[in-house]
Amino acid sequence: MSTKPLSQHEIRIRAVQSLYQLEMTPDETVEDAMVFALTNDDRLASQELVDENPVAVKPKRKGPGTVYSFTPNREGGVTKQALGSGAVSSPEPTVEIPASAYILTDRFDDAHKSNLEFMMALVYGVRAKKIELDDKITTYLSKNWSVKRLSPINRVILRLGAFEILFAETPRIVAINEAIELAKAFNDEKDAKFINAILTKIGE
Repeated sequence: MSTKPLSQHEIRIRAVQSLYQLEMTPDETVEDAMVFALTNDDRLASQELVDENPVAVKPKRKGPGTVYSFTPNREGGVTKQALGSGAVSSPEPTVEIPASAYILTDRFDDAHKSNLEFMMALVYGVRAKKIELDDKITTYLSKNWSVKRLSPINRVILRLGAFEILFAETPRIVAINEAIELAKAFNDEKDAKFINAILTKIGE
């Protein structure tokens, strides 16, 4: 079985699946929701995360990825740097991850750990900033609409995209494009246009 790490786009898919699971079953722990998402990937199945293999919401197709490096701090912080050409700005703390969460990544080999830590940063980050994200999203919804009236999957994708724009220092265009691809993967072109419109306004 291949040990090739999941791409950043694939990690975002798993983050969406985890957040969707938490949206639909609020009593579930964050760690269990991430396990639920990760057990659907053949490359990770051999890591013996759980005895069962539940079926989570799945994308219809894959999209492009963008590479970022998250440097975890097991005492509660995480820093991020963008990889690629040009200068890289100094990393800044973005998300607090409980030390207990690293029990999850410790179950995987080194080929997967860094990207799984990126997934944890996204999931914990969206959870921590949920109220602020929903308030921001609501600002740009039509009159008499609220985040609660959106479909659960669109809520999750909007929160993830808004989190990356506002709190994770992801370049605005990258965050929006990734969210568009996620919307196309889980829904359709109409939903992708809606996600694009809201996140574009948030990123202005």
